[in-house]
Amino acid sequence: MIELRQLRYLIAAAEAGSFSRAARLLNIKQATLSRHVLEVERRLGIVLFDRKTRGATLTPNGRTYLETAQRIVNEFEELNGWVRATKTGHAGRLAIGFYTSFSAGNLRATVSEFGEWFPDVKVRGFERGRDMLLAGIENRLLDIAIMIGEAPYRGLMSRPFWSERILVAMPEGHPLAERDRLHWTDLTGERFLLTARDPGPETRNLLLGKLGMPGYAPEIDMDDVSRDTVLSVIALGGRISVVAESALGIQVPNVVFREVHETNGHIRIGYSGYWREDNENPVLRRFLDFVAVRYSLPPIPARTPSAQQSGEEQS
Repeated sequence: MIELRQLRYLIAAAEAGSFSRAARLLNIKQATLSRHVLEVERRLGIVLFDRKTRGATLTPNGRTYLETAQRIVNEFEELNGWVRATKTGHAGRLAIGFYTSFSAGNLRATVSEFGEWFPDVKVRGFERGRDMLLAGIENRLLDIAIMIGEAPYRGLMSRPFWSERILVAMPEGHPLAERDRLHWTDLTGERFLLTARDPGPETRNLLLGKLGMPGYAPEIDMDDVSRDTVLSVIALGGRISVVAESALGIQVPNVVFREVHETNGHIRIGYSGYWREDNENPVLRRFLDFVAVRYSLPPIPARTPSAQQSGEEQS
């Protein structure tokens, strides 16, 4: 059995062209290096080095053997590097669930920048409804889900991430399109179209809370279509919609967006991340730390042994 250490000695001797120079570079005694080289040659039954007064050069058999030895050592180093990177979260996989548009906004920017900082991490995105995202976390199919709001869920960790502006999408010929900014009162009497999929129900609740009053409720159509289809229908006229800032990346002809304002400024909607406390994926921790730095959030405390044990007992 040839040891990996001995292969490194052979490679060092071949590159240095001298046992003495190789020993100095490896910080070992020349006698030690020579002994290991002889041991390898004895085990193989071939001569690897042509020993001369001025140094040592590879024999033809030595060159053939060292080509493979070099590849083995390189692959071993790559494997060790991958293990180190995986343990620290610099490599691996991260499954992110979401139900908002990925065409623009903070989600797209965050995932894109995270990929630039950690190119050896493979990020997989899953667009599902809230219930499916929560089930995915519980079943460990997802590492983290990013959703609107800050609702607590039993057994899950969460924290606010970022916020986005609330916009009204309307046909470019709509009377409200002439204004640079809108207020909720400007939307009274309008007919709305929302997707029945998430985040449509949350948007409907927002509209009812902002526009509903005794004797009046906004007219809201909920269709089982995608966000893109909603905007395409909006372009035909007759209805408007309410979307988050991330929808700005969806390019639909004849549709314009206007911000909604209140007395203290434009309206924003918050997004939060949800994950299992006992998720031990180092990449998840790396992503959470990255988000905290990017949005100037307080760092998430490291899990304590007691917390880890509690998580194992619950699972």
